[in-house]
Amino acid sequence: MTKINSQKYSKALLEIAQKQNKVKEILDEVKELTQLFETSNLKTFFASDVYSVEAKSQIIDTINQSASELMRNFLNTVRANGRLSSLMEILEEVNETADSMFKIADVEVVSSVPLTDEQLAKFSQLAQSKFDLSTVNLINKVDEKNSRWFCN
Repeated sequence: MTKINSQKYSKALLEIAQKQNKVKEILDEVKELTQLFETSNLKTFFASDVYSVEAKSQIIDTINQSASELMRNFLNTVRANGRLSSLMEILEEVNETADSMFKIADVEVVSSVPLTDEQLAKFSQLAQSKFDLSTVNLINKVDEKNSRWFCN
């Protein structure tokens, strides 16, 4: 599947989610599905021509049991259009498309000690204003190796 097709599917999902005020919910579901695909080899399963469409469809039915109505409709559309082998590519594209559509970014802050909530909030505000972002997903990584520089 081409990147253009993946972009079309992802943009359509995000536009519908936006109209229904469910962007955060759909992005959370996409994240969960992406993690599921990576940890359980479903990425390889869906991409492989060895497994039948029926076998892949059964997995979609299982996923649909706990999915939101919007995600069920999306997965069923992907299945109906014969795109299950590209599902992981489409899910990955949803995140990329959302980042650009809604100005979302992950920002990593490395510190020698864990930062307080107040400090994290300040970093988040700074990143939002500096990079014109609407949402910042702040990741605080602690690198204790550098703490000795501040203790002397």
